[in-house]
Amino acid sequence: MEAIGCYVTLPRQRKCCGRPAFSVGNLDETRRLGAHNLALLANDDAPIIFLEPSCYSMFVEDYRELGLPGAAAVAARCILFEDFIENLLKQAPDALKFDHEQGRLAIHAHCHAKALTTVKNWRQLAARMPNRTVAMLDTGCCGMAGSFGMLASKYELSLKIAEPLMDQIKQQPFGTTIVLSGTSCRHQVRHLATVRVQHMAEVLAEALAKT
Repeated sequence: MEAIGCYVTLPRQRKCCGRPAFSVGNLDETRRLGAHNLALLANDDAPIIFLEPSCYSMFVEDYRELGLPGAAAVAARCILFEDFIENLLKQAPDALKFDHEQGRLAIHAHCHAKALTTVKNWRQLAARMPNRTVAMLDTGCCGMAGSFGMLASKYELSLKIAEPLMDQIKQQPFGTTIVLSGTSCRHQVRHLATVRVQHMAEVLAEALAKT
């Protein structure tokens, strides 16, 4: 983001978005965490960039459904990293200079991202890197779903849910980088396959032309 000309800050004293608590029905804890984060990010107009779609969904959807004060104003400033960078490059295509190394990328879109954004932007963003072959996988949930796949009682079901995704990943040519925005997705794929797994931010950072 600094390479594209942005001034970046990481808010101090931020807390968990509340997704883990929300997912198990602990709404009191979710409200406590959400109220803290909203107060921290209020009174500003800077865009709030998210690397993790699960966190993004809390800010743009769930905080508002919980009726937290100030949620709508903060939600209007929230955007996923991939969308933010692609929107900038649509306006200024030469703002980032990439190398010309060959590579293969296969993108698995996070469930929350598919529900709340237009993930075709991700393919367009990846395709801006020269000499990369980019595939958008036609997949559903990875099966991890936050802490769901970590539970001993849900482990086998988690693997069953992951089978369609893993079948597509295993069909990719050797050396393909699997691009996943979700932390849970990356954990699940690393657990089930010996492939290179990266967030889109890591892919773009590695591809920046050396000066």
